[in-house]
Amino acid sequence: MQDFNFINIETINKYQRFLYGHEDLFKKLSSLFDKQKLPRKIIFNGNDGVGKATFIYHLINYILSSKENDPYDLNARKIIENNKSYLDLINNINFNFKHLKVDDYKKIISIEETREIINFFNKSSINNKPKIFFLEGAENLNKNSSNSILKILEELPENNYFFISYLENKFLLETIKSRCFNCRLFIHSKEKTPIKEKLIAQFNTNNTIIKNLTPGTNLKMNILFNELNINEKNFSAKILTMQNFYLEEKYNKVLDLMHIYIENYFATNLENNNFFKNFRIRNKINKIIYNINSINNEIKSSFYEINLLLGIK
Repeated sequence: MQDFNFINIETINKYQRFLYGHEDLFKKLSSLFDKQKLPRKIIFNGNDGVGKATFIYHLINYILSSKENDPYDLNARKIIENNKSYLDLINNINFNFKHLKVDDYKKIISIEETREIINFFNKSSINNKPKIFFLEGAENLNKNSSNSILKILEELPENNYFFISYLENKFLLETIKSRCFNCRLFIHSKEKTPIKEKLIAQFNTNNTIIKNLTPGTNLKMNILFNELNINEKNFSAKILTMQNFYLEEKYNKVLDLMHIYIENYFATNLENNNFFKNFRIRNKINKIIYNINSINNEIKSSFYEINLLLGIK
């Protein structure tokens, strides 16, 4: 697997050969495919960091490599290293698969992209395999883009699959939901720590395990702390370093993780101490972070306000 720094960590799911958790759901869906009964339009929802994209990439590999020499290893729930579909995918030459991610920076699917998706499905598949489209982050779609996706779903050709992921409790057009089979991904509390430990060992990060975080979010936090060299620093130093990194990179995932880290700090250290006061402070910080990218907002001033509320000098 390639080396990941924090900026490219969002692409990790594409390269992850191991699937941790979700054993029962994966067996059910793979069995449905074997029986030619797998729904062709599936929505996967769940919290950030539970492994939605990794799960989908593994299901895609199971489908595309089913008749290859090194097919998906269902018992171990892993992709064989020499798996042809996997190698083609990570080298961007798997022409039976197409991926589009919608995020904070891209909320619009252009007319040109809509045409590309339609053309993708209309072209003949390679080696008579199914064609699969993966739309990641559908909660970020605007109304026009949602309607474009809805039209594609309604006209999906036979022997093609359309997989969608979106964050639980976020908005997704009800008509899109009604056209798809819905799967909710979650990780049982007893599984969280063992999965975090496996990810820490696999990616050779520091061994920090934060109780309230999902495994994927815990991994991203550890990679960020490694990159910034702040594993041994205290809470205040970590917050200040993350703020400086955000000012340099303007990468929203840094802001998200800083917010999560602050929330976890309140939950684990201050929940039973001056509850109402801390509740008000948390609400103020949440509001500042929510508005931090608004027009004409001074980011340094926002960080200064946050630090005053946290008692950071």
